[in-house]
Amino acid sequence: MHRRATSAGVLVGVLCAGLISPAAHALEVLRADAVYDKGVFHIRFEALLAAPVTGVAAVLGDYAGYGKLDLRIRRVELLGSQPDGAVLLRTLIHACAGIFCRTVERVERVKRIPDSLVAEVIPERSDIRRGVARTSWRQQGAGTVVRYEAEFEPDFWVPGFIAQRSGVKELRESTLRMFKSVEREANDR
Repeated sequence: MHRRATSAGVLVGVLCAGLISPAAHALEVLRADAVYDKGVFHIRFEALLAAPVTGVAAVLGDYAGYGKLDLRIRRVELLGSQPDGAVLLRTLIHACAGIFCRTVERVERVKRIPDSLVAEVIPERSDIRRGVARTSWRQQGAGTVVRYEAEFEPDFWVPGFIAQRSGVKELRESTLRMFKSVEREANDR
């Protein structure tokens, strides 16, 4: 444990799902599995978004705009780029699982390759001991299929019963809300 908390929080993905009517988007969930095992959160999510692939790619590549996709993201900073084109990205995320809340600092090396992103946590600069997220997208008809897989191990204590019940549920729900936001933003471009 090396970073101190400033408020409350966990990982990616919440927007104002309550402010968007179900008719405002047509996202179809194909898979949404989340688990907590031996201190590590895992999520596998796949959905068909009713949005053009070019719009989805633009939204996912707009790192500075991530706060619009997830209201839990309190701050986004681009820290620079590396010779291979990867970007260093710092986010402060206010996440809650049940009554357990925390603001989590995460610094990632984000590499964009055709039709996908790979984000690897830099542990010595984060409140995450280890973590990686892979997002890919492809056109399907007039829409876009997105696949998101992530695993991360917090570098702070999370009570197991809270992680198993509330943490996993919130991870699944926040990921869904985030991709509903991606869909909405992609259609607005």
